[in-house]
Amino acid sequence: MGSALSLSQARRIALSAQGLIGPRPTAPVTTRAVGRTFDRLQLVQIDSVNVLVRSHYLPFFSRLGNYDRDLLDRLASRSPRRMVEYWAHEASFVKPEHFEALRLWQSRTWIGAGSLETAVRDDLAARILGVLATSRPLTSAQLTERLGHIEERRNDNWGWNWNAVKRVVSELFAQGVVSSAGRTPSFERRYALTEAVLPADYRGRGIAAGVRPGIGPGAALGVGLPEDREEAALELTRAALSAHGIGTVRCFADYFRLPIKATERALAELVRLGEAEEVDVLGWEGKQYKDPAARVPRVAAGRALVSPFDSLVFERRRLERLFGFHYRIEIYTPAHRRRYGYYVLPFLLGETLVARVDVKADRAGGALLVHAIHAEPEAPAHTAEELATELRLLADWLTLDDVRVAESGRLAAAVARRLNGGISDGRDGGLNGGRVGEP
Repeated sequence: MGSALSLSQARRIALSAQGLIGPRPTAPVTTRAVGRTFDRLQLVQIDSVNVLVRSHYLPFFSRLGNYDRDLLDRLASRSPRRMVEYWAHEASFVKPEHFEALRLWQSRTWIGAGSLETAVRDDLAARILGVLATSRPLTSAQLTERLGHIEERRNDNWGWNWNAVKRVVSELFAQGVVSSAGRTPSFERRYALTEAVLPADYRGRGIAAGVRPGIGPGAALGVGLPEDREEAALELTRAALSAHGIGTVRCFADYFRLPIKATERALAELVRLGEAEEVDVLGWEGKQYKDPAARVPRVAAGRALVSPFDSLVFERRRLERLFGFHYRIEIYTPAHRRRYGYYVLPFLLGETLVARVDVKADRAGGALLVHAIHAEPEAPAHTAEELATELRLLADWLTLDDVRVAESGRLAAAVARRLNGGISDGRDGGLNGGRVGEP
């Protein structure tokens, strides 16, 4: 049996590992600070939803506050890149040194050109690679135009009516033959050969070194790849352990979407090497592991609105076990069945997730729209004041002049009063004492 830890101690370890343990820096945010935050997180999930801001920008706001998003863009779009796009916890920015290890384990069979005839698929693959070898990075639409590819437009499969060029280049991306040199303002990948995207120090193995397998079924993954998948799983599990600080096998497997069994073997090896230790978190069922380098902070003093795609909330069972916070993204839930809203951000205060905030950026109107604010049962008395400050900071970062709070959710009125400079009269959610929601 490992050392015993309370749930509070485990929370503080997890928040510290994720860079959410204390107040944000007061000095202007530099490229170095953005890079250090990314190094701590190991990956940042990408998503096309833009109701507030593209999701990969939010984790850095949560940890750094008002920063210039161009700093992050440069890390992903200029050589030598500090972050590259690949499949990990869904589509993600990952560290270049993890690219080959991820390519060994990521098999996205629903993507690509499997439905195309072999001759068509291989011909298009060869032509795409030929164009990218001599051109600037191109989107799939630009590749389609450059190749002169014409086919009848389909509309039978909503959301996935990709033409053959997009299917083939997406499969080449999944194989690691081509990579994303960046995204357009409309969020389209700009494809380039992987050897032109990866920094030189990481081009020494497999496809990244120039091996280009056929694109047919079974031909892509396994040709030109390092043989030791177990070593790759060890590398990724070590990174997940550092990013999470503490957790179960499932927590670490989910971080890079590795199989449970491979993660179990990797953790056993890390324990043997002294790079992981077994611990017993009171009230957390199953076997838990801790990063030996992780210390238990005395107090958690952070405050942050957290993206639905933030790595803190990746694994929902972990979130519920650690924070008592049941959370589901309701973007794809019909409006009449949503409980909390469309784009709901958990609000972290200290070591507790204390509220849920449904937000939207009205860019044309210059306002941050807050559709609803729901307090958790254990939200402390000063939640409304802290959340009002956080919403104002978020609006400033997004260059929105106003914050408009709808009268939905028990905490909405209290937050609106503080944003408008009002003073509590004791009837806005228990803010003069006790906890929000207490009589």
